[in-house]
Amino acid sequence: MKGKRHLTWAVLAAIAGMSFAGEAYAAENAAAGKAAAKTTQVQEQSAETAENGGHDLPDTLVTAQRRRKSELDTPATTTIITAKDIEKAGYRNVFEAIDQQIGSTSTSYGEAGQDFGFAAGRITLRGYDRGTLVMVNGVPMNLKNYPSTENIPAAMVERIEIVKGAASTLYGGEAMGGVINIILKKPKAGEEAVKASVTAGNYFKKTEVFFQGDRFMLDVSREWSKHIPHSNAFGFEKVSWMDWWVGSGQKNRLNASVALTDELSLNYNYTESTITRGSTVYKLASDKKSLVPSGTRYDYRYDDYRHTANLVYQGRENGIHAVLGYNYRKVDGYDYVAMGKNASNAVWNSEIFDVQKTWKLGDDSWIFGYSYQREAVDLTEKKQNATRTENAIYTSYSKQFTPRFNFTLGLRGEWINDPEKDQNVFMPQFQTDYKFDGNTAWYINVGRAFQMPPADYGINEKVRGRHLNPQGLQPESGWTYETGIKHRHGNDTWKAAIYHMDMKNKLGWELNKVTQQYYAANKGSFRNTGFEVEYTKRFNEAWQLVLGAGVSNPELKDPSGNKGWEQAAGRVEGLVRVDYKKDKWQGNLNFKFLGDREYVAPRNGTAQDIPDKIQLNMNIAYAAGRNDTVTLGIYNLLDRKNYSNSSGSLDLPLNFRLTYAHTF
Repeated sequence: MKGKRHLTWAVLAAIAGMSFAGEAYAAENAAAGKAAAKTTQVQEQSAETAENGGHDLPDTLVTAQRRRKSELDTPATTTIITAKDIEKAGYRNVFEAIDQQIGSTSTSYGEAGQDFGFAAGRITLRGYDRGTLVMVNGVPMNLKNYPSTENIPAAMVERIEIVKGAASTLYGGEAMGGVINIILKKPKAGEEAVKASVTAGNYFKKTEVFFQGDRFMLDVSREWSKHIPHSNAFGFEKVSWMDWWVGSGQKNRLNASVALTDELSLNYNYTESTITRGSTVYKLASDKKSLVPSGTRYDYRYDDYRHTANLVYQGRENGIHAVLGYNYRKVDGYDYVAMGKNASNAVWNSEIFDVQKTWKLGDDSWIFGYSYQREAVDLTEKKQNATRTENAIYTSYSKQFTPRFNFTLGLRGEWINDPEKDQNVFMPQFQTDYKFDGNTAWYINVGRAFQMPPADYGINEKVRGRHLNPQGLQPESGWTYETGIKHRHGNDTWKAAIYHMDMKNKLGWELNKVTQQYYAANKGSFRNTGFEVEYTKRFNEAWQLVLGAGVSNPELKDPSGNKGWEQAAGRVEGLVRVDYKKDKWQGNLNFKFLGDREYVAPRNGTAQDIPDKIQLNMNIAYAAGRNDTVTLGIYNLLDRKNYSNSSGSLDLPLNFRLTYAHTF
């Protein structure tokens, strides 16, 4: 009955959109020509409009929904981060660029999303942990449902497209809260340059060389991160009695992009890193009011090796888009306490093939595609392995009923061969878009979401051949509903959205009381109802203001605990960003607030909220000459103890980075 109720609501929402448009059909016919002309004009605006003397805010094309549409015409909440935005804001990496947006409640284990073995910095959209699909040029990058971005250099990024809401119909599992498509730069004919830079800071240093040619681009870098003491908030009334330190290590990275033809491109990345982490374990002192070292310590090192490659074909005339991708990751860890290799050592690899054909049928369009993915894991220390394959067909038909009203219906069928239990899944999606005029659009987006457990969860929880979880694992699934309004005119852009998420079988962890080992289990249901609004104002050629806010109620219900609904993530978000660019100077001041966070349970005392997270960063760049640039980034200006997750891990204290770059 519940599934039928969800489908009924979806259909009613779609019908409501069509009914509204039908009533306005007569009124809009008179203005059809003007509206169509205005739409074409908007779509043809380039991102350089503002840079060339005009004040109008550009409307960027969005490709993360498998169609090239302007942001105004995309029936979902979207955020576009361009290469210029990354440079202006001084984002330290891709993770931070995403984390600083409304709707992101991401967590990490070190500086700016640093991975620690397979414990990845997690990009979380709308409070749904491990439910964001990250792609590079349309190729999924997730492993173990974690969207790690550490191997993607910011210098190679052309733009980042964040599309919130379920996208499983178009891209399969893992897009529970949204999908992020990271689009890399392409070589440009007639442009050749070599750029070398050196960065130094109180916790970080880096050297990087970037080359761009007619058909070839190359980025090579090496970075070092400094030992960060007391990175975990521990204490008598805290969650943890372990004082962790993280971050010490280095990372070498090589990225290459080759334009084989005008329609075919090849991208390759190799990353190797060594990160250490350790802690001192404390115990209760004799006075029962303080902590003292117990004599036990943890000391780990992880060597992380990654290869990623994708071959992308984009036909100019035939409407065919195809990608062939390969991901490889090997983690070798050493436990200096036990003086042996970590049991979590593993090798992961995946192959992805996806091809779609788009037909233009007058004002309508139809997409039909096929997708194949193979994921394999080898637990080297446990001598266990597992393989999962997925075959899928998908289709999406977009009908332009009137010059102002568009309706899109999508459907995906997925057949999954899983080591634990095979699955056959069908995922529909309904979208409507109504243009009040050339500047204002109202949309409805309803879709089903689906996500398989990580392929290693079934084998990783076996003790002497027997499952710790006798019931096994079920896929996560559910529905998302969203409606919103977008407005863009001259120097002002604003967008607002209301959404609801209703999911079941959310994954978590349980303790086996006999073996005292944790195992993966379906923890129950997840729901979230929220509101988001963003406003952008360009005052003149030099100054721009961005404001954002979000209020939501992410909750989990765990039937085993009989505690009812419990808060799952922060409920209140705020964003203020000021941009400046004139002559040789450009700068950025970015404020992000995450408040009313979830409860934690300390060893002593009463349950309490995780403290509010307040990030204030500043970036200033000066063009010292035609080929020289000096950039100063100052992060955590308020020097706050910002908790990045519920385990007590802290972000860096006040820190800075000074970069000198020269273009040859």
